Amino acid sequence: MSDKQIDCILVAHPDEMGSMAIDALQAGGYRIKEIWTSGREGSTSPLAQIASFASRRERLARRILAKAAAPVRSISRPWAQGLDRALEAAPAFDVLVCAGSYIIFPQAFLDRLQGRAVNLHPALLPHYRGPLPIHAMLIDGMAERYGGMTLHSLTGELDGGPIIGQRRVTLSDHDTPRQWQAAVMAAMRPLLAEDLRAYLAGRRQAEPQEAGSGSYHSARDVPLYAAPDQTVERITRYLATAPDIQRHALAALPDAGRLRRFVVTGSVQVIGPVTGEVPVVGLGHVEFDAMDARIRIRRLTRPERLLRKVRRRLAAVFRR
Repeated sequence: MSDKQIDCILVAHPDEMGSMAIDALQAGGYRIKEIWTSGREGSTSPLAQIASFASRRERLARRILAKAAAPVRSISRPWAQGLDRALEAAPAFDVLVCAGSYIIFPQAFLDRLQGRAVNLHPALLPHYRGPLPIHAMLIDGMAERYGGMTLHSLTGELDGGPIIGQRRVTLSDHDTPRQWQAAVMAAMRPLLAEDLRAYLAGRRQAEPQEAGSGSYHSARDVPLYAAPDQTVERITRYLATAPDIQRHALAALPDAGRLRRFVVTGSVQVIGPVTGEVPVVGLGHVEFDAMDARIRIRRLTRPERLLRKVRRRLAAVFRR
């Protein structure tokens, strides 16, 4: 199988990682038969799906998907039934490749693939299992030690399958965290072109992860919650580390009835001792109790967010 084209199903979210996974698969001699993504049931027409991505933050996905020219299938919840329906309707393929998807794969579904399902995880497993390892490593200051990409066999345990191959990518070799993140994503190329091909051909064995080793970080570990369960020091580190990655604060406000999300930036301003009062959203700031002080953080207003989006879109146009 080393020289021939390999047919695959790509399971990905329409974001930067999904886009770069398409590039890596094509460069490695894979033919993408379908792209599976989480979302509502809808048309599997590539053009229809590409149009639906047009308003998403990562507009790069639209251009890459158009180049892939593969049908896009939306997998609905519950995952077990949605995946079974997709598998029954899918064309023949050699391997299923997952790259940053939100879909949870039941073991019964994976058993049907008989080891032909793999995942790309942007950290050196077994460390930083979980949905947002890039952000978690930067916040913890561990990008130098555990930065990289892992290719592993999919199992019922989240990010716990046997490791097929890894590529280390250290933060200190790059000028900015954003450049480092791009390099981590680029590490998918050799893993797919070399390691996965060798694995599928039987020339490479997957090594089981040691039980109880490594670490897991949930999605809650990454956003900043405007609540008194975090110290000023932790919040300061959160905002200071990798400022070019967009940050959010989640606040439970009495008038909202649910968590509201705000884009935050800058540094922490300590305005006094803990008050016991609820979070307050002002013009251009969020004020709330941390564990050891009442603080204020600058938030981006709607016009600022729109301006940032326009700048990113213009930058994407000029990069083409």
